[in-house]
Amino acid sequence: MIKTCCGLLEQRNIKIAFIESASSGYLTSQFSICKNEGAEILLGGLVCYDPSVKINVLGISPNLISTHSAESMPVTVALAEAGKKMFQEADWIIACTGLLKPGGSATPDKPEGTFFTAVYDGLQTHQFQYYIKGTPQERLNKLAAVIAHDMINLLNT
Repeated sequence: MIKTCCGLLEQRNIKIAFIESASSGYLTSQFSICKNEGAEILLGGLVCYDPSVKINVLGISPNLISTHSAESMPVTVALAEAGKKMFQEADWIIACTGLLKPGGSATPDKPEGTFFTAVYDGLQTHQFQYYIKGTPQERLNKLAAVIAHDMINLLNT
């Protein structure tokens, strides 16, 4: 799925960058290994696992984080917006937060395995929420695949 997504991005000469929290750079690494279908489209990424990085490096409002939690759609959208400023040459910014493993802001309505993604495509920010079962490694693999799938759908619309 990632290889297909990278191929489509490359065909359309779309440059991407990631702002990652829960995935801790995994998405960037997976999109970088598709030589001739990935390396040319990836500008880079930033891991902002700790809220202090979200606040101090990306300028996310502490009030936004305290109101919604670091693992939430409003914060994820704010990360995508901040990514546009950081990676000005990127056509698309993909931001991801979530609950990969126990801890964080898990609740009955937002259990471990919940992820939020915001994909800014140059015109608008598309929002996705996933619930993924499995071990942390299985979740990361599935997360990368579903994000690639959603990006393919955006490319084909």
